[in-house]
Amino acid sequence: MNYLSARPKVTLDVTPLMETHWTGIPVFTRRLAQALLWHGGVDLEFMIHLTRVPTDAVTAAINAGTGVFLRESFESQTGLGWVVADRMGCLLYPSVKTGFAVAEREASTVHDLSTLFMPEAHEESNIAYHLDRMALELATNDVVFCISEATRAALLSAFPSVTGKTRQLFQYVDWPANFHLMERNLPPLRLGPYAVVVGTIEPRKNLRLLLNALSTPELQRSPLRFVVIGRKGWKVDQFMEALPAEACDRLLFSGFVSEFTKYRLIKGSEFLIFPSVYEGFGIPALEAMALGKPVLSSWSSSLPEVVGDAGVYFDPLSVTDFAAAFSTIAHPRKLAELAVVAAARSAMFTWQRMAAPVAEWAGS
Repeated sequence: MNYLSARPKVTLDVTPLMETHWTGIPVFTRRLAQALLWHGGVDLEFMIHLTRVPTDAVTAAINAGTGVFLRESFESQTGLGWVVADRMGCLLYPSVKTGFAVAEREASTVHDLSTLFMPEAHEESNIAYHLDRMALELATNDVVFCISEATRAALLSAFPSVTGKTRQLFQYVDWPANFHLMERNLPPLRLGPYAVVVGTIEPRKNLRLLLNALSTPELQRSPLRFVVIGRKGWKVDQFMEALPAEACDRLLFSGFVSEFTKYRLIKGSEFLIFPSVYEGFGIPALEAMALGKPVLSSWSSSLPEVVGDAGVYFDPLSVTDFAAAFSTIAHPRKLAELAVVAAARSAMFTWQRMAAPVAEWAGS
């Protein structure tokens, strides 16, 4: 038997890739698909809603960076000959499962349990999923992948019965190589010195801490502006209405931006601010670190795992602590010192490290 026929089969659910704009779970799905394709240790197939999708359709979506054409092709299925996915091997969901006990071996991925531990930061429909479906999902899983040790610990505190099933599945960052050349051919950004905040604007992201800190002496003395990158989330209208007039002079809200624009804004910044109260992993921190940018990070959930010694930490519930940490990281000498550490630490998170746990599971 040759090597190719001996490889274990894994069918990856790429339903999240049908979204037009990729953030969060779609980006995680794209990176996982790429990592497994590059790894080559599994016989990889793709599915959407338990329907097999041709590999070239998925890779075309990955290359385009959007699910528009994948969604149109799936909905029409004209001439593509898509059939029911193979249920005899391993079925892997990059997030929640859309079916239970439909394959010989199944695995899903838990990103965070904020719906259970911070229900006030979520809509009722999201909370209902964890209350009504998660126990069944976990019970029908052969393996449960967790994107950080913090997520795994939270999962086990709520569902101790899955202790023997959990494995870690860390992400990586892969800024396209042509972004550097594209950026060099454009005029520099005219924003003055600034720090960036990346993430959907919602209560859990704790942007209000930064707003409240704007009145502290440490931030008033600073020349930095603050660029907030992210689309509007739950309760954002109430949040925006509460902004004081003086805060608007220091804040720039970009809304949702392309990956290249996000790259430019992070690369041109002094550092990333990550005030989130709860994160499953914290991919914006890793994205910034990959560009040599330190992180002003809350000491919360998974963030110390990702940032390590490439940042300065603060209590996400303390304006005073945040202001003191801001003063520390904003010093030019500290920024230069941490920039080197940030780039080195980001290199620890690779596509090989992401693919390996899946290959090991499938081959076991």
